[in-house]
Amino acid sequence: MRGLHRVPFNKRIYAALMMGILLIATSCTSAHIRNARAEFYGGSPEKASMILDKAGNISKRDRLLFLMEQGLILHHQGLYEKSTSVLLEASELIEQQDIISAGRQAGSLVTTEWLTEYKGEYSERLWVHTYLMINFLLLHQNEDALVEAKQALQVFDQHPEALSDDYFSRGLIALCFENLGLINDAFIEYRKLAELMDDSGPVAAKLYQLGTELGYHEEVDQYRESVPGEKQDLTIENPYAELIIFISHGRAPVKIPGNIFIPPSIRFSFPQYADNENSVLDRVIINQSAGSQGHSISTDVGKVLRASFKKRSVMLIAKETARVVAKEAISQQAGKNDNDAAELAVRAILFVLEEPDTRGWQTLPAGLAMIRLPLEQADQNMTVSIGELNKTISLADKEISSGRRIYKSIRLYN
Repeated sequence: MRGLHRVPFNKRIYAALMMGILLIATSCTSAHIRNARAEFYGGSPEKASMILDKAGNISKRDRLLFLMEQGLILHHQGLYEKSTSVLLEASELIEQQDIISAGRQAGSLVTTEWLTEYKGEYSERLWVHTYLMINFLLLHQNEDALVEAKQALQVFDQHPEALSDDYFSRGLIALCFENLGLINDAFIEYRKLAELMDDSGPVAAKLYQLGTELGYHEEVDQYRESVPGEKQDLTIENPYAELIIFISHGRAPVKIPGNIFIPPSIRFSFPQYADNENSVLDRVIINQSAGSQGHSISTDVGKVLRASFKKRSVMLIAKETARVVAKEAISQQAGKNDNDAAELAVRAILFVLEEPDTRGWQTLPAGLAMIRLPLEQADQNMTVSIGELNKTISLADKEISSGRRIYKSIRLYN
């Protein structure tokens, strides 16, 4: 009779080992992504793109991650149309992922979240639309930028607390409305931004300008004192002649494993964001001959990532608890009829397979900033200084005389 009991236990052990092999195989498919990230942060986005181009079939579990990394790398190569195509595919995939695969979710209850499709943090989903807005603005496709702005607003509405500190994306949304003359919508978004920011100075001039056009006299008076007197008429008369610079700086924090062990073999695993000393965009200064200072709207990406993950962690904790309970039940079932060896084997396998999902969009910068500078005060050669890092932007006469906003995107890796 004892031999009859060993057969099902051996089958369970075999099935668990197969899951382990599958997990190892799954992790290997992301090697191209890891190598591309290394080249990107080594200052070689071209090499990073080549690695991803040769990746071949990427596991469905890592497909969204692949698209986000590829789209951002292409953006910083200046290949905005290609970047847009990839990020639009990522946006479509996010919509499709809202239909949960029950089979994969059930599998992750026993093994690990690595077996599920990566769906992105709330903030990462928002930033897919953010970079699409940037791409479309750089391509002067303002209508398409507005489409992405409206989709980004939906993400904000779904997760208002988790995303409240992403000032950059909300400022970008307001700009997209402003570009198409939807000044009431733009005013609403700038006002939301002013309410969220500790210092409304960066958007006070814009609220003053738009409020004047809309006839919102009380609100205009509220922001008038933040606009120097000599610039108040200029703010109204010449609202479109400006240079807008999108700055990506540093490297966002990454997820690392966290574990809690309870004897004899219970393991709670969870991801957490590592500390990142370079997570804040401390200073953004425009240096040029006229001595003008541009307005900057910036986001601490790490801060928003952590807030976004904290909001989602409630669900993760509940699922992790259910997984531990399920694993304990499986282990005890394997040990019935004094089959201690089978129980120990199952416990060992399930313990090893309990690995937290540390996937994330790692080519994101530590900080995002949008600088707006009136062109009538700009030199053709301008130096953007971020801390001790310098970047020179040259403007052609044709760009300056075009009568439309000029957009530039730069990446500083250090």
